[in-house]
Parts: sequence; C-alpha cells; structure tokens
Amino acid sequence: MAAGAGIDIEGVTKRYGAAVAVDKVSLSVQEGQFVALVGASGSGKTTLLKTINRLVEPDDGVVRLGGEDVTQGDAALLRRRIGYVFQGVGLFPHLTVGENIAVTPRLLGWSKADAAARVIELLKLVDLPADYAARRPDALSGGQRQRVGVARALAAKPKLMLMDEPFGALDPVTRDILGGAYRKLHEELGLTTLMVTHDVQEALLLADRIVVMKAGRILADDAPHALMRGHDNPDVEALIATPRKQAERVRELMDRSEGA
Repeated sequence: MAAGAGIDIEGVTKRYGAAVAVDKVSLSVQEGQFVALVGASGSGKTTLLKTINRLVEPDDGVVRLGGEDVTQGDAALLRRRIGYVFQGVGLFPHLTVGENIAVTPRLLGWSKADAAARVIELLKLVDLPADYAARRPDALSGGQRQRVGVARALAAKPKLMLMDEPFGALDPVTRDILGGAYRKLHEELGLTTLMVTHDVQEALLLADRIVVMKAGRILADDAPHALMRGHDNPDVEALIATPRKQAERVRELMDRSEGA
C-alpha cells in the first residue's frame, strides 16, 4: 500500500448480473478524516467499502490509496496493511486472543517477541487487561470480542481503517462506549476511517462527514451539523429526521425535568 492513507474513488461501478450495486460512484476521503457511509440495506455501502481493500473488484472505475491504484500490487499484501473491522468480529475460535491479534504481524514476518509486545500494547490501547491474551474468544463478552477485533485490525499499524457495522450487534450502552473509545483511538493514532453503519445517530456522533447512499449512488456528502439543518433530497431528509426528532424529544424531557 502507498504511504498515504487518503482514498480516491473515481467512477466505481459494481454489477451482480443485472443488478447494479454501485453506480459510477466518486468519493475522496482525506487523510485523517472519519467518514461514515449510511443508507438502507442494499444501498451499496458495504460493496463500495470492500472495493478499497479489494474484497470486491469493481467492473469499472479506479480506487487509489495515497495516489496509487490499489490493483497495482498483490491484494493479500494490500489487505494486511489496511485495518478491517466488521460486525461479528470473526475471531478464530481455536486461537487465543493474543494469537488472534498477532495474525497479521506474523504474516508480515514479525518476530515472536515483537508480535507479543504488540499484543500487550494493543490490549492496553483497547482497555483490556494484559492477561486476556491467553483467553479464548468464547470466554469474552460481545463488547470485549469487538475490542479484540479493533486491536487485531490495528496490529500491523495501519493508517487506514475500514469498518463495516463494527458495533451493530452490541447493546446500546456498549455500542456507545466502544464508538467513543474508537473515535478517541482515531484521533490519537492519526487514522483515516471509513465506516459503514445503519445507525444514523452513530454516524452523526462519530463522523466528520456523512455520505448517504441509495441504489448504489451518493445522495449527500456533508458534515453532520449541516445535514441536521435539513436537506433538499427527500430520502436524505427522511433519514436525518428520526435522530433530529429524538434530539428534540430529549430536549423537551430535560426542560420539563428542570422546570419540575
């Protein structure tokens, strides 16, 4: 992968038979940004995300990282240098937590000592005790497994993180805690993050930019506060209306409690 972590997607199209999953999409993400892709199921979010690490190969268009075409090189090597977190984590059940985290460093030829040191460093980073390295994934809670998933994605020190519904299977409290913890890591480590989520409120609270997709196309691309003010596109407006109404209801409840 190129040294830079900026993403440039130019005219990308992906078809599955007669169905067009992504339709001539162009999108640029500057290094250091946190961008959320939102939209209904089937809008093309995950397909677009996967064109970046070549889990999906587009039929047309080009994807560049740091100015370099991602197809100019080995796909497996590319993926080892991009962090990837998805719903359900996908930890290897027969490996310990430490072995799961160390998978990519070991594939990249790190020594056992360096990989072990990185495991301890990352467990601390995601707020898990060092002795969790010896545990199996089935001994952890859902939130703990998701923290291990984030640690594993960060193991080879990537600058780009791709996240596909990373907290979607968690309860609301754990989801909120892990979302905030990851946003802090994003800032501390100087990451570039592109996250797919169905949760518009999560996108509003975590991201610098929100990209709204429908039927494989981008309907809106703006800062959270700008989208909250309203949008001309009725689909975008309908998507943002729910968290806006929820915020208004919470504000009303707070006003009532203060006046009681």
